[in-house]
Amino acid sequence: MMIKQLYKRNTTKLSLIFAAVLSVFLGLFSVSMASAQESGFLNKDMVIGDPNAPIEIIEYASTTCPHCATFNNDILPELKKKYVETGKVKIIFRNYVFQQPFDIFSSSLNRCVDEKKFFPLLGLYFKRQHDWMKYKEFNELKSYGKYAALGFAKGEAIKIAKIAGMKESEAYQCLARTDVLEFLMNGNKEAQEKYDINSTPSIIVNGKKLDAYDFETIEKAILAESN
Repeated sequence: MMIKQLYKRNTTKLSLIFAAVLSVFLGLFSVSMASAQESGFLNKDMVIGDPNAPIEIIEYASTTCPHCATFNNDILPELKKKYVETGKVKIIFRNYVFQQPFDIFSSSLNRCVDEKKFFPLLGLYFKRQHDWMKYKEFNELKSYGKYAALGFAKGEAIKIAKIAGMKESEAYQCLARTDVLEFLMNGNKEAQEKYDINSTPSIIVNGKKLDAYDFETIEKAILAESN
């Protein structure tokens, strides 16, 4: 059965102005920007499998997308077992960030962990979506002002990052950085311009965008590239 991409929003690029406003708010807690710049972050493609594998799959996903969680929890393990662990395929994960605080905060934090913790933390965000994506509470807090709501969303994203070993001070430091946000926004821009991405998960196999993300569709594309 083909599973279409269903998670789609108004994704005409997150503006850097919006990102800057968030970074100013987050900086209130604050570590100096100078010290933040020293720590570095994962400003590159994150790869599963042999980097020299002949077939390249790119997954564009949002940490807040339920269909992305389904892909990563149910479909990705099967792909890894059959094609990644056998050296036939490498999978590149790229963030596609939607214009809402839960996504921005979690995606930013995920880029600030040690490289070996990137995929474990990503998996936590997907597996625990119902625990930390509390839109009802977020919307209720809007009546107390945007900072109350943003602070709540930030705190929920940080809770998951702390499970993966990130210190609270490191989380605030990460979220105060404009370069992490700019990296994510540039990634969105490239995804839209190069592959016409506007929904998640979006799967690219050797440069060709698929119209679904189920295992059968992806396997068919892999086999076609193997011939």
